[in-house]
Amino acid sequence: MSKGSVKLDEKTGTYYFVVDVAKKGEPRKQKKERGFKRKKDAQAALTDLLAQVNKGEYIEPSKIKFTDYMLNEWLTEKEQNQHMTRLTVDSYKSYITNHIEPFLKSKTLGELTTSHIKGLVKYLKTKKSPQNNKPLSDSTVQRIYNIVVTALNYAVKNELIKVNPAKKVDRPKIAKRKLTIWNVEQIQKFLSSFEYSRHYVAFFLAIHTGMRQGEILGLPWSNIDYQNRIIMVTQTLEHDGKGIKQGAKTSSGVRPIAVSDEVIEVLQKQHERVYLEKEMAGEMYVDNDLVCCTNIGKPVFPDTLTKMMRRKIKELELPPIRFHDLRHTSATLMLSIGVHPKVVSERLGHSSVVITLDTYSHLLMNMQSDATEGLSKLLSNKEETEPVEIEENLCDQKCEQTTEIKKK
Repeated sequence: MSKGSVKLDEKTGTYYFVVDVAKKGEPRKQKKERGFKRKKDAQAALTDLLAQVNKGEYIEPSKIKFTDYMLNEWLTEKEQNQHMTRLTVDSYKSYITNHIEPFLKSKTLGELTTSHIKGLVKYLKTKKSPQNNKPLSDSTVQRIYNIVVTALNYAVKNELIKVNPAKKVDRPKIAKRKLTIWNVEQIQKFLSSFEYSRHYVAFFLAIHTGMRQGEILGLPWSNIDYQNRIIMVTQTLEHDGKGIKQGAKTSSGVRPIAVSDEVIEVLQKQHERVYLEKEMAGEMYVDNDLVCCTNIGKPVFPDTLTKMMRRKIKELELPPIRFHDLRHTSATLMLSIGVHPKVVSERLGHSSVVITLDTYSHLLMNMQSDATEGLSKLLSNKEETEPVEIEENLCDQKCEQTTEIKKK
């Protein structure tokens, strides 16, 4: 059985304890912990540590610098075993060196406490991004927190530390962002101004399908089924436009999207355009099989669409929105015409219909109010029943269409 003792540090007036932490058969090894203001606090800490040692559960806290551990051990392991993309690895490295290290500095894994993690979260909420000198977004703060928690869980698993000091720190919340969308008139005004642009198809697909920007810019011609009017989402263009990644943001992001004759017509016109450009470019053409591409076949940089959209919005005096808000606009229009949230969720590639319901809850509440009024009028015989029968028929048609799409 290991033993320990509590002593008074006469120089500081505080208490400390000394305990033998060596396992049976190992050379003697002592641990000393200082700074206790009261003797009973030092005694309690000693008792807890002795219990761990005598049960064989004590782990000597690692003295490796936390950020060095994250970069050289944890991130290397993740990169090798979880097939992380180049962009993800680069973003993790940036978070560690630009945001975590400036606060935790030379803190070792063994030194980290719950207070340190709480302090890090508080620091991140006031820190500004080096890219735009604006405060870090809620989602970025939460992402960095998640990285820290995951890295510390890995350290516990590998017996570098006993417990995760972030375990008792609340996960930072993301304030719900107010959605900014366009109405039909604004959409038509915007799209008509791009009708003869090579990038028209990208904006058109965003509104008509609700696809993400990366999904649109990474869409290959081979994923378009003209006969059955279906677009398959199986790959995305990375945010920096330098690589194409197989799969989608989530597993449910790989999906079929049924489209209208109008969408097929726009795609066919784009196909003709790309074919002619390929013929003219000859050997200069880089064939990536992309629907949205430059005149020599290279991927379109996402920033190109962003800048073009900002200029056009200013020129047309439209309410400013982001490219991603075209996706929100598409979803909102579908819900407003009575498309079932489950169908909308599947078209958007959400991992769960719960995300769809949460994102567009304000719209669904308005629809619920309309449904309540309609039901009251029906039950009180204030309306003829014929319109309701028409709505039921429409619903049946929508359900049949949805079933047909799923079968295909």
